[in-house]
Amino acid sequence: MSNLFNGFSATWVFPDHDACFGDSSNMSSICQIPTDTMIRFLNISSPSAYLDVYCDNPPVDSCAFGYCPNPDVASPAVRYSTYFTSLVSAILILYSPEHVSSSFFAQLLNNYSLIVAALVAITKHNLTKFHSVIALTLAASPLSLYLLFYVFRSLFGRQTRLDAVFGSGMYLNRALVLLMMPLWTCLLGFTTLPTSAWQFQQAACDTQIANNHIASLFFLPFIMFFIDSPEIGALIIASIAIPWGIAIWRLRKIIWAKHDRVLPLGRLWRKVVNRYPFIQFYSVIVLPHVFWIFNIEVGLRILSTRERFTATYGQLLAIFVTVPPFIQLCLVLPRIPIWFIDLAWVRLLMGRRHQPFAGMRPQDESALMTPMQKDPTMVGLLGGTSDGLPLGSDRMQMRELDLGKGRSPAPWRSGSYS
Repeated sequence: MSNLFNGFSATWVFPDHDACFGDSSNMSSICQIPTDTMIRFLNISSPSAYLDVYCDNPPVDSCAFGYCPNPDVASPAVRYSTYFTSLVSAILILYSPEHVSSSFFAQLLNNYSLIVAALVAITKHNLTKFHSVIALTLAASPLSLYLLFYVFRSLFGRQTRLDAVFGSGMYLNRALVLLMMPLWTCLLGFTTLPTSAWQFQQAACDTQIANNHIASLFFLPFIMFFIDSPEIGALIIASIAIPWGIAIWRLRKIIWAKHDRVLPLGRLWRKVVNRYPFIQFYSVIVLPHVFWIFNIEVGLRILSTRERFTATYGQLLAIFVTVPPFIQLCLVLPRIPIWFIDLAWVRLLMGRRHQPFAGMRPQDESALMTPMQKDPTMVGLLGGTSDGLPLGSDRMQMRELDLGKGRSPAPWRSGSYS
């Protein structure tokens, strides 16, 4: 099978457009004597078996059947596992950081398995550009950005809610997160290379199906959604602009109490998310994940609809990765009802606006000051002056009270959700 026809091996172009077919003048032995590969191909009796054989080693110059599926990169098991792990871990980071350690390593396992496996496959020319973009986008989850944010804060000596994984002496954890950046950048660099510079598997499909704009199909769908459905797009924008506008207006006297800056962004963020935690939940968790998942799923629907679940090692591993985040989510679930019924809009709808809160809450708006502002000895316990994210655990609250050395700050919000 070492013979070449027009620069391609016979095994590459077979069975899509074998050089022997339709050429009676070709007296080469490879055309006159059936090979084992041809015999096996001619004995295929079903379309699914035919596609399986074709996709075992798809030709680089043909796209007769579209992109061949790659279940270990883009199957529903891998995608949904990544969605679930990212979403749950993001919730735990914000509302229960004491339970985030196992989820942190599950997220690292997901990202490294996607990025490293994709890079190895690309270097061996065994991955399509389409699937490299899927791996690239799955790894760039909102949770990955949150982890990078907290690592950079810890590198500058700022204590955060993730001190359990990025605190003093946690050099390996920090390095593992930071190492993802160059690896992800390498994957992006390979993906943007033209076919003439680097040969991806099924390169012909990049032109025939995606018009050489594969990456944009995974970053533009949400933007195009606003163009195709401007009414829904306007509702999405209003859903975040109106609550923030109302919250800033109601807290304007507290936000600008010091009159030191025209727009004190750090103080503005802290006051709003402390007083209206649902705005933070929607802005930091819901919308970023909706944007991320929407782009991936729409990109898949445009380029390939043949990704299916099969019980392979990679897919089963992706499913089991969701177990630690699921267990930790179950531990947090009992706190949800108290957090939910104390939300401002829920109290308004239930007619409980002037009734006592179900959990401990600030008695007046001066209590919305962070413990760090009330006591300078607490610097960093809430992640610095501009974090403004809700407290992670009762244990963290006790640490703040201990450092207060007998002071009696106004009661903080109860639980992990406020």
